[in-house]
Parts: sequence; structure tokens; C-alpha cells
Amino acid sequence: MDRIDGADAIRLEHLSVSFAGQKALDDVSVSIGRGKVTALLGMNGSGKSTLIKVLAGIYAPDDGAQLFLDGTRMHLPLTPKLAHEHGLRFLHQDVGLVQQLTVADNFAFVDRFQTNPLGAIERRRQHRRVQAALDRFGLPVEPGQLVSDLNPTLQTMVGVARAFQGDDGEASAFEKNILILDEPTASLPGHEVEALLQMVEDLRAQGGTVIYVSHRSEEVKRLADQLVILRDGRLVADEPAGDLTIDELVTRIVGHRVEKNAGAQRSAARDQVVLETRGLSGPRLRDVDLTVHAGEIVGVTGLVGCGRSELVRILSGAQQPTGGAVSIDGTAFSPRSPFQAIGEGVASVPQERRRDGVVLPMSVVENLTLGNLGPVLSRGYLGAAREKRVADGMRREYSIKAADMDAPVGLLSGGNQQKVVVARAASHRSALLLLDEPTQGVDVHAKEEIADIIRRLAADGVAIILASTDFEGFVGLCDRVVVLDRGAVFGTLEGADITEAGIAALCARSGALVETSGS
Repeated sequence: MDRIDGADAIRLEHLSVSFAGQKALDDVSVSIGRGKVTALLGMNGSGKSTLIKVLAGIYAPDDGAQLFLDGTRMHLPLTPKLAHEHGLRFLHQDVGLVQQLTVADNFAFVDRFQTNPLGAIERRRQHRRVQAALDRFGLPVEPGQLVSDLNPTLQTMVGVARAFQGDDGEASAFEKNILILDEPTASLPGHEVEALLQMVEDLRAQGGTVIYVSHRSEEVKRLADQLVILRDGRLVADEPAGDLTIDELVTRIVGHRVEKNAGAQRSAARDQVVLETRGLSGPRLRDVDLTVHAGEIVGVTGLVGCGRSELVRILSGAQQPTGGAVSIDGTAFSPRSPFQAIGEGVASVPQERRRDGVVLPMSVVENLTLGNLGPVLSRGYLGAAREKRVADGMRREYSIKAADMDAPVGLLSGGNQQKVVVARAASHRSALLLLDEPTQGVDVHAKEEIADIIRRLAADGVAIILASTDFEGFVGLCDRVVVLDRGAVFGTLEGADITEAGIAALCARSGALVETSGS
């Protein structure tokens, strides 16, 4: 191994990675500085995940690539073991903790159990070591707690603390290890994101080095010292974050200015009431009265536990209400399943895309037509050619980028997987479409494409409920935003009052009332 002086934490030179003759990365050279937060940015398919997997020892680069870790030239390809030995730590959306085991046991998977000379595990010593790591980050967690008892934010923070636990349990790990955070806030409740962002800032203050991957421009603007931006496998920016505005940041990522669309022309049938709920209640919901008209886009949001997703589940037939009444187009609506709800005019897009929205091993064609086989059946038989024609029409209509429609849908980027789910739901031509976090974990370009799909559907007269914690996504899209608090409607914003600051302020006021009521 060669060594160079004055080295960065990571230096990559002439990195290319090819699959079946196609370059996922093309001659990328980049540096990651010590003690900094470097944002690794790009749209889905830009090459971010490929670069991370090279560092993790999962992918082998093409000939000619060079990698230096703290100035030491590494032999490529790396192995996962070698990457770990050199302090590279990876934390994905799936944090990688075993839910049924304790926090201390999960630490041991990375840094081994503390044992005596005879090889027996010393639980007290193990717990002291883990407690020191937790205390360093100020986490209100005990080593003996089951991971399953922690909320998602604490689980993520425990993953970060584990990543920076040194072999000796001392602070040296902050100076040695490099943490790669891949979309760490994508699946966290909105109000809990702040705790994780603060943790990253504290980590940097203690000398930690972080590569931060995110589609959320406001997080990048707050945290990043350096920007590394990929587009179509090429490096397009490696520069200090400086004083870039969010609009300037998005422009660098996309390659052109993203304009806010004021919305498509709404349906002429705007006065027609599609959905009406009266006193709708569930385990979390309390007496919700809500009306949605044809062609209207209504955002629903609130702090964690507000009942936002439960509202979607009840209206989609996935969960039964405990009280109240619902009508669709003036007819009583009480479905016992999502299948029955579709038959009665309500389609939905679930929050967990990979778990509930797509069947990963099945093809793009099959996922597009799944659950709506009527257009592809002939005399009760599935026509393969007809199915492909229908699916290809949906691909074009919803701008789904898929090189091979017969390939598993799991090979598509997150944004294109989500467009498959939205396209399938929209294909039912339902009176009401329910969308739960439809832009979670997708890049800014895919987010705009999904917003345009929503606008087009509204212009065709579809009533839409958009449940989300992405306040930015409501602006310029929703006609109304309803804020829930502990299952009840707390407040509503309309028209020009729908701004990120306005929504955040309304949610904050609901949160303040929660704190007051609990004191």
C-alpha cells in the first residue's frame, strides 16, 4: 500500500463501474474531507448507490480506479471486512438492528462481545461500554432495552452511536471512522427529524466525518460543508456548500431550474362532493369531519401519532373504523377490504412502497396490471401481448423509465417504482385517490413528476387526499391542507396560506398544546 501526505478521509480517482457494458459511474474523482459533512447528491439512477457499494466492498470498479483512505492507497476491489477495518460505517434506511435483541447485543454484532480470558461474555462490562457510547450522544436509551421498544428515530440514532463505537470504546473512533448515512430521515416522522439532524451536527463538532445522502434539500442546506453531485454516473459538482439557496442546490442536482407549477386547470365538476366523513373515528382518529370535492387536492398532515395514515387506511378499506359515517358520491361507504373499496370508487397508494406497493420479484409489466386485470383479459384468459400493450401505454403516460419491462420491478429506481404504484392506482379511474407519503424516498425530479401526475388526475375530476409529512410538497399543489392533532382536525390552511412556514407553524401549535395538556 502506498501513502500520500496531507490526505483527505477518502480520495477516489478515475472511478468507473460498468454493468453489462453500461457505465453506472464514469470516471469519477472526488475527495471527502476529515471532520466534515459531505452531501452526496443526485437523482435516482445518478450513481450514488453504486459509489457507496464500491466503498462498502460490494461492487468492484473497472480497471484504473484508485482509492485512498486517510492517504493509504487501497487495493481494489475492497471487501466488506477490509472496509470495516478501515473505519467505513454504513447506515441505511433499514438501520440493520435486530429488533428482538437488546441494544447491547446489537452493538456486539459490530464490535464483538466483551469477554473474560475464558471466553465467557461479561455482561456488565459490555453494558458499561455500550452505555458510554450512548451517553456520548446523549441518547435516552439503556443497553438492556429491546430495540423493538425504541421508536424509529431512536433506532437510527442507536445505529449512529454503534457506528462510532471504537474497538477500545474511546473517542478515537470519532477521528477514525467515516459514517455514510443513506437517506436516514426518509422514513422518520417529520417532527423527529430534528433530533437526528442535531445528532449529525454534534457528531461533526466532535470531529466526526459523515457522507450524507438525502433527497431533502433543506437538510442538505443545513448540514453540508461540501457538495458532491452526480448526474447520469458523472461528477457534475464537487464544491463547498457555501451560501447556496435551496433553489440553486436543486438546479445543480437536476441540471436545470425546477419551476413550481401552479397546478393544472381544475375539473369543471368542482362543486361535486365526492367524499364526506362525519364523526369518523378509529383507535387514533376522533370525530373527523371532512369533505373533498371532485378535482380537489387535500393535503393531510400533523405530528407523529396524529392519525394521518390511519385516515388513509380506514378510507382504503385496510382498517375498520370504530365510529362515524363515510359516503362516496352520496352513497354510504363501508368497505371491508381495499379490493372492495376499489369496487366502490376508492383507490389508494400505501406508505410502504417496497412492502405494500410492489411485488419486487415480479416484472414491471405484471406490477402495472396487478389488481386491475380487466383490460388485459379476453374471455377469462390473460393475454400476454395485450398485457404488454396496456403496460407500455401506462409506462408512456406516467413517464416510467424502465429499460426492460419484463425485468423485476425491484431493479427500478425508487422514483420509478413509486410511479408504477401511482399509475396502477390511477388506472382504476376511481372517484377518490388516497396517497400516503407518495414522494417519500424519491429524488426531486421524480417528486415533480409525481406532483404533475396528481395535478393531471385532479384536472380530470379525481378527488385526491395527499397524506404526507413533506410540507414543501404541499405548496403549489394542494387546494387545502388539513392538520390533525391526536386524531382530530386541528386546523386548515387554504390558498395562499399554504406555505411551508404556515404548515409548520400550525403543526407546532398543535404540538405545543400536546405538551401543555401533558404537563
